[in-house]
Amino acid sequence: MNYKDIISNIDSYSRQELRQFYATHDEETASQVFRAKALSEWRKQTVFCPKCGTKLVESTDFTAMECPECGNLLFPRIDPCIIVVVRKEGKFLLARHTQRNQDIYACLAGYVEPGETIEAAVRREVFEETGIKIKNIQYRGSQSWPFPRQLMLGFYADYDSGEITCQKEEIVDAQWFDPDNLTVATPAPGSIAYKLIHGSYS
Repeated sequence: MNYKDIISNIDSYSRQELRQFYATHDEETASQVFRAKALSEWRKQTVFCPKCGTKLVESTDFTAMECPECGNLLFPRIDPCIIVVVRKEGKFLLARHTQRNQDIYACLAGYVEPGETIEAAVRREVFEETGIKIKNIQYRGSQSWPFPRQLMLGFYADYDSGEITCQKEEIVDAQWFDPDNLTVATPAPGSIAYKLIHGSYS
């Protein structure tokens, strides 16, 4: 369908939240939409060359913005994040996050810091947010998550030691839950968090 066809049929379309779109479309289609959102946001923020201040133009050779004055190339920024379910005696460690506007229990997650390995980030985030030490970190899958530009890397890990102590700035509550008998709301289908919690990666 070309642009004119889309405009002529505009009344037949409806708005849909991006998170809902992922849950109701196949992964390939959703990934294309996520790519479009991520690139759109990046282009809005990437206007001037950080070296010489010249206004950037789109590169004809790469997915990048290019400085016509000094030749500097700026490629889209991707922020790697970890997301993890910690297991203990058949139960999952799930948490309510202070930043969320929904009353749901989800996986622990966080950004990878400079100089860190992915595994180190998993251990650090779990310990910082809950005081729990983990072992047997196992990678299970990834997902583009353009809010605004994350690449989510999903893991399972096993409990090693410690008692739950919530990081107040990040976590409202954290508990061990039976994944086969969840009594709280969890992330929507389509998200990597849903797949980790509900067994798609197990």
